[in-house]
Amino acid sequence: MFEIVTLDYWRKNYAYKMIGSRQKWKEEYLANAAGLKHITDIIYYKMRQEGRTDEQIEKIPMTEKLAIADAFFGGGHELIIAKRHYKEGAQNELDLFSSGEMSIEEHFRYFKFTVDALHDVIETNRYVRYVSVFQNWLRPAGASFDHLHKQIVALDEWGASIENQVRMLRQDPNVFNQYGANFATHHNLVFAENDHAIAYAGIGHRSPTIEIYSRSASGRPYEHSDEEIRGISNLVHAMHAAMGTQISCNEEWYYTPVDAVYKMPWHVLIKWRINVPAGFEGGTSIYINPMTPIELRDKMVPRLYKLRDENKIDRIRIAEECRVDPNPLKYYLK
Repeated sequence: MFEIVTLDYWRKNYAYKMIGSRQKWKEEYLANAAGLKHITDIIYYKMRQEGRTDEQIEKIPMTEKLAIADAFFGGGHELIIAKRHYKEGAQNELDLFSSGEMSIEEHFRYFKFTVDALHDVIETNRYVRYVSVFQNWLRPAGASFDHLHKQIVALDEWGASIENQVRMLRQDPNVFNQYGANFATHHNLVFAENDHAIAYAGIGHRSPTIEIYSRSASGRPYEHSDEEIRGISNLVHAMHAAMGTQISCNEEWYYTPVDAVYKMPWHVLIKWRINVPAGFEGGTSIYINPMTPIELRDKMVPRLYKLRDENKIDRIRIAEECRVDPNPLKYYLK
């Protein structure tokens, strides 16, 4: 409802128009009385949140109001919303339904739906160069509400993070193995894996961070097979389940941009927002991480064993069960 990159941005900068199928969808939806009421209710709510009075809203022509609805059908900022608000057997308002409370199959469907939505945005807007995918869990991580959801935001640029990663790839195509998976293996930071993904405690982040990498030769989520998507989904699900519902975190997706010729692996970072940068960090750019990668690994491993024994996560390999093959990420193969 309140886009980061608005539909008007695409219109003003690129003369963007909704494709025919989206325009038809809007027309059919508004032709239904229930659909029209649904959309107008949302538009009225949106306008009130923007500070307009009911009297001001009533004076706006209906055609102008319904034009706002274009963003609901052809915009580039979408929410993927989980079904439940509270976990099964909840006793109080803190018993929220998190990614880790999903079943293995539910999480895969949640992941797959997000991948399909990402691809859909790319297919319906020719000017998109990258789609940011992220999940903010709880208020300290930037969530505006506590119901589980992912967001996808279409962009006309890569952003500084992706540009830096592509720059590293130009210098060393194997950089994600060399300074990622291989380095983590040599320092015993890899603590979970399956045939399609690998997870390790990340180094150099401002917050405790778990990194999950796809082993696939494909660099974009929508180029992965369902089996490969399930592999990375199962590892991400296991990480969330081991963390529990009360740790505020950001889940961030990274992958090869639409128009990139240098390929990077699809990877997901889960950043624990358990420390708040203050004056010292802002004034010095020295960030104090309250937990070392080794401490993070040692927190996760026993929890993963317990969850696996209870059949609450997939039968992943944990700690010393993980293979130590060099260059496990195969993104560079094709």
